[in-house]
Amino acid sequence: MFKSIIKAAIVAAALALSCTAMGQTGKRVKPAKPAKETIKLGAEIKQQSDSLDGKRRRGLQQHLIIPKGEWQVGALISHVSFSSNDSEYLLIVQNLDANGSITKVAPFVAYSYRDNRSIGIKLQYSSANGNIREGDLDFLSDDLNFSVDDIRANMSSFQTAVYHRSYIGLDDRGRIGLFNDISLSYTNSKTVFTYNAETADTYTRSNQIKLSLQPGIVVFAMNNVSTHVSIGIGGVSYNNTKYIKAGEVIGTRNYSQAKFKLNVLDINIGVTIHL
Repeated sequence: MFKSIIKAAIVAAALALSCTAMGQTGKRVKPAKPAKETIKLGAEIKQQSDSLDGKRRRGLQQHLIIPKGEWQVGALISHVSFSSNDSEYLLIVQNLDANGSITKVAPFVAYSYRDNRSIGIKLQYSSANGNIREGDLDFLSDDLNFSVDDIRANMSSFQTAVYHRSYIGLDDRGRIGLFNDISLSYTNSKTVFTYNAETADTYTRSNQIKLSLQPGIVVFAMNNVSTHVSIGIGGVSYNNTKYIKAGEVIGTRNYSQAKFKLNVLDINIGVTIHL
């Protein structure tokens, strides 16, 4: 009797082991996930349309400075001021006493959809003011000499822009690079120009759509923080301006222009946090 119980237990254990082995054999084994490739800033980027040897022969080495999938948050700041005291210009303007300033603040956010390529949105507020206390205009004729004084101009604007930025890494550590922004922007601005009592209630309201270029240089002071400097070189724009006096439109002007040159009044310094 005791031997029969032992034999039955052994048979049951053998059956259980065989069933377990069959169940494990029937399970599908999940393949191991490949390890995520480590990003190396400063690494040379290979282009599919060209061989590495060909690029080296021509000296066109592209280094990684902004990896794909990176978010960038930051702000641009620009301030330019000028003044003149008892100055002369081109023998026409004499005894000029004037001053002015231009200030810009522009927060932005961008996403890198590809190595060294990003697209972003920028909001910008600008303020400019100027004042001519006095000045003499001499057009080399006794009939064309007159003086001006107490002329003031103030401008404020809001801008929304979508831009695409292309980087070129210059070193094998991913610290220094060049970039170029192609920006499509819309700007709404108001300008007040006064020189006597009759112009106190007169101002202009302008709307502008512009496609512009803005190259610059970027330097990484820390791993996740960079600074950059850029300068505007012009673009193509369409403008609509309305002249308003005492709340009524007294004139309008529509025009377009294409202008490409270095603009020293459009120099921007920015700080970016890379996430």
